[in-house]
Amino acid sequence: MKLLVVTLAWAVAVAGAVEKGPEEPDHVITNGNPAYEGQAPYVVGMAFGRSNVWCSGTIISDTWILTSSQCLVGSSGVTIYFGATRLSEAQFTVTVGTNAYVTGSQHLALVRVPRIGFSNRVNRVVLPSLRDRSQRYENWWASICGWGVTTFSNGLTDWLQCVDLQIMSNNQCVAFYGSTTVSDQILCTRTPNGRSTCYGDAGSPLVTKQGSTLVGISAFVASNGCTLGLPAGFARITSALDWIRQRTGIAY
Repeated sequence: MKLLVVTLAWAVAVAGAVEKGPEEPDHVITNGNPAYEGQAPYVVGMAFGRSNVWCSGTIISDTWILTSSQCLVGSSGVTIYFGATRLSEAQFTVTVGTNAYVTGSQHLALVRVPRIGFSNRVNRVVLPSLRDRSQRYENWWASICGWGVTTFSNGLTDWLQCVDLQIMSNNQCVAFYGSTTVSDQILCTRTPNGRSTCYGDAGSPLVTKQGSTLVGISAFVASNGCTLGLPAGFARITSALDWIRQRTGIAY
């Protein structure tokens, strides 16, 4: 029996609960640890207008943010929080309209921003090399950071949370979710002892411990809970390298 999945975009500041379909999930980092200042300078918070959705994003250059395509749906623009180990203490914010959005990838989206300056708290992440398109990263350890809810009873956390997860093979992940959900564009991680992404973590970056390379963008978890030890799903960056290069000119 295959499990249903949910996306991780998190609706905030809304008057009432919105009923979600079984294929439209939300996320959080559960059982993670508070980030220290400068631990993940490539992570940004993203508050989307009109849709009232909260997501994370990743700085991939001084003018481009990479996030999950689910985050842009129905929005009128986005305010981006840079250098925010705590959301209430961001180094600066930038607001752009929908004309800054670049879509066309099944799971990923880009947002163009005015040129930003880098520092120890605001910096880009490294993308995989084009020659690493076939790298599966199976059994590699990677870190993910985000502001998603830390328990099901709480809202978004003010303090950036991080957790280390081990990447699993797609064949193992298919056993849980099926091959329609777990395509070659998806990468999955194990989630032992309740350590996982969860509601509000959509768009959060998965970065390898070895080489600090961006390999995934948080996409989904099992619909029956984030803390049950079921795999977490990510958009696989190596499958999107050509798309990123075509839209931004960025390549390694």
